[in-house]
Amino acid sequence: MANSNYGYGLISPRGAGLRGRDLQWQQILVSLTLGIAAGFLLGWVVMETTDVMYHTGASNHVSSELAASQTAQTQASSASSSSSTSSSIRAAVTTVKPLTGTGSKEVTSAATTAAAAASKPAGDTIHSIITSSGSAYQNFQGRIMYGTYKLVQKMPGGEKLTGFTRILHKVEPDECMDEIPTFHAKPLHPECDIWCDFPVADRPNAVAQWIASAQRDPSIIKGAWIVMLECDYVWMKPLQAPGNAYDPSVLGQQFHFGYIMAQHADCSSIIKRLYGGKDPADVPNSGPAPAMLRFTDLVAVTPEWERVTAAIEADKEAVKVLGWVREMYAWDIALAIKGIKMKTEDPPTSPLIAQPPADRTIGNAAMFHYTWGAIYNDSTHQVFRWDKRDYTDIKHALKPMAIPLPPDHWEPGKWHLQDRLPVTKDLHETLTSMLRQMNRAIETLPDLTDEYNALKLKATA
Repeated sequence: MANSNYGYGLISPRGAGLRGRDLQWQQILVSLTLGIAAGFLLGWVVMETTDVMYHTGASNHVSSELAASQTAQTQASSASSSSSTSSSIRAAVTTVKPLTGTGSKEVTSAATTAAAAASKPAGDTIHSIITSSGSAYQNFQGRIMYGTYKLVQKMPGGEKLTGFTRILHKVEPDECMDEIPTFHAKPLHPECDIWCDFPVADRPNAVAQWIASAQRDPSIIKGAWIVMLECDYVWMKPLQAPGNAYDPSVLGQQFHFGYIMAQHADCSSIIKRLYGGKDPADVPNSGPAPAMLRFTDLVAVTPEWERVTAAIEADKEAVKVLGWVREMYAWDIALAIKGIKMKTEDPPTSPLIAQPPADRTIGNAAMFHYTWGAIYNDSTHQVFRWDKRDYTDIKHALKPMAIPLPPDHWEPGKWHLQDRLPVTKDLHETLTSMLRQMNRAIETLPDLTDEYNALKLKATA
């Protein structure tokens, strides 16, 4: 019994005879054969796994035409994530597609599915995006906007704000690239870097390029909800999700703009034409910002948003009638075409924005939108002025200075606005609160003059 193992070719401590050596060689041959077989099996598993990974695609909601036509410069959108959320992968963009080749069948990788589920963003997390042409005007606004975003991230509830991306549609990078997490899209209209009539026309295509990038790298998406915003917003508190994004009964949210009127007699015939002859009553009176929706819905609506925007730009009557907000109408028509329902609310119930001085208080909103200026006058002269259109010079973008606040000592009937409406106490406090928050953000902003000059030097080299 002591030597019973020797028959398997193991070497005896005493040294084996000829038979032992023969058995040893047999064992070596058997081991080699088993090793080759095991290596072949392992290689097959690796190749199959690699093939599955190679053919693991993104959501196919965006048409093949869009995927073929987009040539985005893919720069990973480094998002400012809270510590509670790791690299996130949307379930919608991690579907395992069938393997290609004769007789191939749909393959479901348990490991891939498990990994996607484990890293999927929590259903109440929000990834914020803005678009920008990179002009001094928009960079002044965008830097302050992102500064206030970082301020509210530190508040209770701010941990749900898990990602932020600026989508820049400009030929060359700009000085804000390292300060604000930025995806650099290739503009449809390069002339807009200098001047163009309607730079907003590039926005749908720029968002489409970002979507295509996220489909190639799903970790770009850091939240279960995507909220599209404008540069001229001021965060006052964390925005809360409308509910669990993975519950299909929960609607996204958008803002009701009083000046968007798809059913108005002046434009309803144009809307009907762009809507394929259908009733304009189905078209919401909103716009792409602010709008909070699932990534899958953004993927679905964006090709139509881009197509309708292009159709409007090619239609002289539509351009004339719909004016500067025509791309907003394109978004609304696209939502109607795709049948995507959104909860559309006015202030003060809207959780998204309030727009002083039209809105006297913030209501339920998380942000202010300073689309209009506020000019205080007394009975004889102007005593205070705030208007974003006064901040268009590059010096304002590179090193924003503190914005003057409204005068103290409000009194009833003391001041009126440019439209002769009185400056109420509520409005006075609202404007003061908004501008103070902007100044808090401005205090945190570095001087980007050196970055700007370095880019100019590089461009002329």
